[in-house]
Amino acid sequence: MIKDIRNMEEALFQIDMNIGFCEDGNLADPTIKGIVPNIIPIIRETIKKKNAGYFVVNDKHTANSVELLRYLQHCMGDNESKTIKELAIYEEYADRLFYKNSTCALFAPGMMEMLMEMVNLKRVVIVGCCTDICIQNFAIALRNFFDELNMNVEIIVPKNAVETFHIVGIHDREENNERAYTVMENTGIKLVKTYKKENI
Repeated sequence: MIKDIRNMEEALFQIDMNIGFCEDGNLADPTIKGIVPNIIPIIRETIKKKNAGYFVVNDKHTANSVELLRYLQHCMGDNESKTIKELAIYEEYADRLFYKNSTCALFAPGMMEMLMEMVNLKRVVIVGCCTDICIQNFAIALRNFFDELNMNVEIIVPKNAVETFHIVGIHDREENNERAYTVMENTGIKLVKTYKKENI
């Protein structure tokens, strides 16, 4: 069933649950896969609804990506940009698949154009990684985007369905998660502890 973007009232965005962050690569942290059991019910609930869209966004870089001047090489090429197999089985139900070359999915090719079509959108749910980078950047950018258009869209981030990586002495998972939660809440993002059907 092909859903009409213009009729969607809800949208689920799955961010960067790809091999380069979860399994193999300089920024890969297998513990990120611990949120998969919490993401799956949200996907299943979303794809059952006629007025809800499911969108997959994955990082994809080349050796020329300017972002890599600030981060270690990650999500290089086609393999590292593939969704992990535990979630890839749901991609056939995705309404669209995006690849991004920055830490903010709003600027992925075609994303803003699609959002402009979603004139009946009421709620967005964001899951995936990394909480303090791509999740936070997308959530805040969306908040500003919708505000600019005077669209009253609720943005929800379930804490048990987002995660970040841990590098000892460089990037502390718990500290960066908590900091991101605070920043997002202060910008009008709704943080919930866990997924509940009434939230989506």
